[in-house]
Amino acid sequence: MKHTVQVHKKGTQYGIPGALIKTINRVLRAEMVGNFNPIFCRYNNTKHLVQSTEGDLSDPFRRDQSYAQHLYIEV
Repeated sequence: MKHTVQVHKKGTQYGIPGALIKTINRVLRAEMVGNFNPIFCRYNNTKHLVQSTEGDLSDPFRRDQSYAQHLYIEV
């Protein structure tokens, strides 16, 4: 299932992503790291950490469905 992910310029300050470059549709992949599940997607043949402006996506106990509406990566 593909999700809409915004691509932002690197340079996040205080949890706010940088300038929007474009919006893409990607399949998301989760990896297991202890109790956390960071989510990644591929962009320009490189793996990028997917983040959400709503909160921490890697914590499966706190994230909810609303986080999927505000996904972004930084390049």
